[in-house]
Amino acid sequence: MNIKFLSLVLLFIATGAMAAGSNESPAPDIQHIVSITLVPGSCQVEPATLVYLDSQGVSHTVNYQVMGTCQGGV
Repeated sequence: MNIKFLSLVLLFIATGAMAAGSNESPAPDIQHIVSITLVPGSCQVEPATLVYLDSQGVSHTVNYQVMGTCQGGV
């Protein structure tokens, strides 16, 4: 696994804990990543999607916003 993927998973865990409003939030049950949107090269916030399977084989889709890497100019 690459570092960007692991960072993204940790971000989802932290975001889920904050959204739950609890100090004790279970980690997401991610068993297999089906697809993930690549970070765009633009200099703006873009929509992205993560699709994964949990341990029961159920598919989940997470839509989020990601900042582009600003490669290739302004």
